[in-house]
Amino acid sequence: MPATQRRLVFEHTVEGLYRVSLRNRLSPPARQALRAAGIDPSKPLLPAYSYETWRRGLEIAVADLYPLLSREEAWRRMGREVVNGLMHTVFGRAMVGVSRLLGPLRSLRRLNNTLRSADNYVESRLTELSPTSCEVWINEVMEQPTYYQGVLEACLALAGGQEVRVGVVAREGHGARLHVEWVD
Repeated sequence: MPATQRRLVFEHTVEGLYRVSLRNRLSPPARQALRAAGIDPSKPLLPAYSYETWRRGLEIAVADLYPLLSREEAWRRMGREVVNGLMHTVFGRAMVGVSRLLGPLRSLRRLNNTLRSADNYVESRLTELSPTSCEVWINEVMEQPTYYQGVLEACLALAGGQEVRVGVVAREGHGARLHVEWVD
């Protein structure tokens, strides 16, 4: 991505998380902090939000919803929340239908396109290890690779994967490698 291009998260991603998945679940102080950070789900959403605004909003939600969990588990759950909310948006329903038709492996083969539909800066690469096991590299994990662990768990479950297991293999700069396996 050119250095001059702003990193943006698209409206439907924000809608899925804050208007659907977390609707009425954030405390009043968290909702106020979210508005101060630049996200107000009670008003018309912007077409896109900056990476910084998105990340700050996630940090507010994680701290509010999961104060007793480890940081890693809290971020993993937030990754699942994003996917679970997105699937109830107009955009997300179409993606879920395609994923269910494709199944887990073919859905993972399209993961880069799926992630790029949520924002303009996350990229992924897939290394197939077997028909039910892959390694996924993601270039930007917001210093929280378990967030993408949750995202991948939720995506594979939607695609029909059973007994989905995702683990962080290594962090690499701003990115990470994750091992993904499932039962068809």
